[in-house]
Amino acid sequence: LISSLKHEKHKQINCPIGGKDHKILEPFELLLIVLIAFITACISGVTGVAGGLLPAIFLTPIVGITTIMPVLGVMLTIGSFSRSWVNRVDFHSEVFFRITLPALPMVVVGGLTYAQLEANAIALLLGSVVLISIPLRRWAKSKSVKTSPLTLSCIGGVFGFLAGSAVGPGMLLIPFMLGYGLSRTSFVATMAVIATLTNATRVVTYGSVGLMTQEIILVGLLAGAATLPGNIIGRRFLRGMNNNSHGILVDIMTVIGGINFIWIGLSLPTFQ
Repeated sequence: LISSLKHEKHKQINCPIGGKDHKILEPFELLLIVLIAFITACISGVTGVAGGLLPAIFLTPIVGITTIMPVLGVMLTIGSFSRSWVNRVDFHSEVFFRITLPALPMVVVGGLTYAQLEANAIALLLGSVVLISIPLRRWAKSKSVKTSPLTLSCIGGVFGFLAGSAVGPGMLLIPFMLGYGLSRTSFVATMAVIATLTNATRVVTYGSVGLMTQEIILVGLLAGAATLPGNIIGRRFLRGMNNNSHGILVDIMTVIGGINFIWIGLSLPTFQ
């Protein structure tokens, strides 16, 4: 893989930011991508969310803000599928269908919207979605929100649109899925299956508008493979973690990730 990426025809990832049309990935950067994918998969295997947020924080400086979503689409399709498999015994089918049926068509709409955004707008969108999820989740928890089937489906549509255009929308589902009665382990298992379908839809949508290249797919596959052992390790930690510790860990990652993307968005030039 490293050899093919270094070849003249296969060595560049399309990364049009900062006035540069392409960025060449060196072997060291590919190894760094693998390490990041593994570590963040361990963490997301514990939390059930942030599977896209965490790698986006650390991979964006390597592949670029415009390219990060297509790369993550491929990586997270593999990572989410493996996480859903190792947690399959806790899967909640009713919640899954109530969320995914309205979510999938909205992923397409969100993906098409993403394709029209400039780099700084993408970064600001990512940061805003991630940071807004914190007070929303806290508010819902303080009010002991009990989610109805209709509410779950409506929030599924909102989640789908955001999943097509940003990372971190899984945070928005936490209060509603838990408010529907899911346990911590059922949430992680069900969220993994939802993420598998939404990420696969995201990949197809990006491909249809020309955002997917052979190089992006190869890097995404490489990173995705590194998530497999990480998800297995994460499940072991999940079993021994209480709900309070789980919530604190999610909030810390969310704040760091949101601030990071806002900073990137404000730092990038606005393209005319």
